[in-house]
Amino acid sequence: MSADSSSFPAGSGQSSWFRPGDGSSDRTLEENWLFRLRKERFRSRHSGKEHDFYIIHLADAVHVVAITPDDQVLLVRQFRAGSGRDSLEIPGGLVDPGEDPCAAGARELAEETGYVGDPPELLSTVWSNPSLVTSRISTVVIRNARPAVAPDPDENEELLVDLVPARDIPRLIVEGQIDHALVVAGLLWWLGTRTPGMLGG
Repeated sequence: MSADSSSFPAGSGQSSWFRPGDGSSDRTLEENWLFRLRKERFRSRHSGKEHDFYIIHLADAVHVVAITPDDQVLLVRQFRAGSGRDSLEIPGGLVDPGEDPCAAGARELAEETGYVGDPPELLSTVWSNPSLVTSRISTVVIRNARPAVAPDPDENEELLVDLVPARDIPRLIVEGQIDHALVVAGLLWWLGTRTPGMLGG
């Protein structure tokens, strides 16, 4: 049975695809400490066709634009298995169940770098990759960041910490030195807040 597209007008809040039946055709294909990979069936409201989608259920994440009193941005360099090379990024990590993204950002900053600062400010939250992953990532800003505690990274994290003048961030993005898409998105959003009117402020 098909439905006319007018049954889900733009802005109605109703998804154009939905889960049919009791979900008995859905399957968990892999589950570990980090994610669940599932095959889940959806049906189109427009055509009535059904299709299996492969979805990675992953916790939400946060990353931190930490700015020192002299307007430098804290960056970390770490190995990323997907690209098979080191990546220049802002600090961040997964949000614990029930944890506020701002609290998670301050925790991750301290754990990865030993820096603390002013109360975190939530800048944005976006879907990491909505075609495949359930995770969202929040960007928080922490001003007046300064070294205060001993870093305590995860067992398999090997991080090099660097300070970069804020004015150099656009160049590092353009040159491809910062090329993690979610990090670029967070930094561009933050840069937008520093440009009057760019984000409607």
